[in-house]
Amino acid sequence: MKSYMKKSKPKIILTTGDPNGIGPEIILKIFSDKKFLSGYDLYISGHKKIFDFYSELYGIKNIPSDKIIDFELPFLFKITPGKINMKSGKISGDSVLASAKLCIEGKFDAMVTLPLSKEALNLGGYNFPGHTEFLRKITGSDNTVMILSSETFSVALMTGHIPVKNISKELYKKFKSGDLFSSVITINNSLVRDFGIKSPTIGILSLNPHAGDGGLLGKEEDEILMPLIEQMNDTGFKLRGPYASDAYFAGGIYKKFNITAALYHDQGLIPFKMMSFGKGVNFTAGLNIIRTSPDHGTAFDIAGYGKANEESTKYAIKKAALFAKVKSDHLFTRN
Repeated sequence: MKSYMKKSKPKIILTTGDPNGIGPEIILKIFSDKKFLSGYDLYISGHKKIFDFYSELYGIKNIPSDKIIDFELPFLFKITPGKINMKSGKISGDSVLASAKLCIEGKFDAMVTLPLSKEALNLGGYNFPGHTEFLRKITGSDNTVMILSSETFSVALMTGHIPVKNISKELYKKFKSGDLFSSVITINNSLVRDFGIKSPTIGILSLNPHAGDGGLLGKEEDEILMPLIEQMNDTGFKLRGPYASDAYFAGGIYKKFNITAALYHDQGLIPFKMMSFGKGVNFTAGLNIIRTSPDHGTAFDIAGYGKANEESTKYAIKKAALFAKVKSDHLFTRN
C-alpha cells in the first residue's frame, strides 16, 4: 500500500515553483508557522541554496536540510527575483518532475505545486503550456481536467491553456474524439470521489453571446453543447445548459450547481478569481496522483520584496491532505 497508510500526518511534497518568483518566500513563511506545520509532514523538492538566499533576504528562519529533497542546480545559476530565464524554468520543471515521480512511487501522499512561469518552463526545456498538461504526460493519465474550487464557487475547464482563436476548433475536435464526454465524466467522478458529492450537478457555459441566439451568433451550442448535454443526461449525468455567461453569473444561476464547466480558461478564471482569489485551490482531476496548487501565479512584480501571501498555498495543502485521506479511506475500505 506504500504511503497510503492511516497515519496522523499526511506526507506532502511541495515543488519550489519558479525560484525567481514568490514560491520560495511562501514556502519559508509556511515552514515558519509552527502551528500550521504541526498538522502536516511537509517536504520540498528543490535546492537548499535557493532557500538559503531567500531566508537571508527576508530574515526568515531557514528550513531544516532534512526537509529539502535536493536536486542538482543548473551550472552557474544565479537567483534574480522577478526575472524570467531559462535556468529558473528548468529548476521549476525539474521540481515538478521529481515530485510527481515520488508520488507515483508512493513515497508521498500528495504534491502541492508552487507557481511557475510557463515562458521560463519552456525556455528551460519543458515544452508544456502548464502544470496540468505536464503532469498528464508524467503520470500517463488519459484525461485530466483543471478544477478550481473554493467555499463559494467551483469551476472546471473544458479546454486548457490554448489561444482564444483555437477554442472553437479544439471543442469540435474534442467532441468528435469523445474527449469532451470523457472530461464531463472526469469532472463528475472527481466530485463524487474527491469532494464527497453523491450526485453532482454541473452547469455548462455557452461559447457565444446569448448562447448562440439560435445559431445566429455561432453554431457551437447547437452542434457541440446540446448533443453533449443530451447524451450525458441520457446516461445518468446531471449536466445542464448551455448558459450565456453574463446571465449565468449576474443572475446567480451558478449557485444552483456543484460546479460550473467553462469552455475556456478566462471564461472560468475571471469569475473564480473575482469571487475567490486567495481563498481557492487548483486541483487536477483525473490524475493517478493527488496534486493541488494555490490559485495565483509567480507574481514576479513583488518577488524579492517579502509581500507574498501564503494563505492560498496553505489552503492547497489542507485540500491535498483531505484528498489524500479520502483516497486512503477508499483504499482501506476496498481492501
